[in-house]
Amino acid sequence: MPRRPGSGQRVPAARKILCCQGAPVTVREAPAQISNPATIDMPAPHAAFRLLTLMSAMTGGVVTAMVVQIMLGRRGIALTGVHLSAGAGGHFRAALAWWAMAGAAFLASFVIGAVMSRISWLYLRSLRAPAAAALVLALASVSQGAPVPAETAAAHALATLAAIVVAMMMAGFGAYFAVRG
Repeated sequence: MPRRPGSGQRVPAARKILCCQGAPVTVREAPAQISNPATIDMPAPHAAFRLLTLMSAMTGGVVTAMVVQIMLGRRGIALTGVHLSAGAGGHFRAALAWWAMAGAAFLASFVIGAVMSRISWLYLRSLRAPAAAALVLALASVSQGAPVPAETAAAHALATLAAIVVAMMMAGFGAYFAVRG
């Protein structure tokens, strides 16, 4: 340990470490506290942010898939196609609903993940409240359409659950591809 000039007292050694966002900082430490700097195991500061971004993007993707399902239900397009006549293209419409939900979940989660991981919201604070208000108004305008007939309620519930699981997986893929860069 170096000595302070003229006093004979020992001064802790100075070490350069990387601080927030890679900025080098000089820190003085007592040698008894840390003997080997290689043994300090600190988690990466971006790991928690990456997990938060993934989870937020996946949640946004699943919510978007639910909104798409409700909007398609208003127009008479169901996930099962059971209550529609076979001659009217019920199976095609059901497949369209599945693909629309999965595609919307993937696209929404990709966009949300890309925006959260690449744009600093520090400079866009003034847009948070209007964006939240627009989201609340958009979600409030979506409401459930006609009730499902009792005969097909079980099939509709299972199809909805399966479609939400597929949408969650697609949202996970979209979020992963957006954040991995």
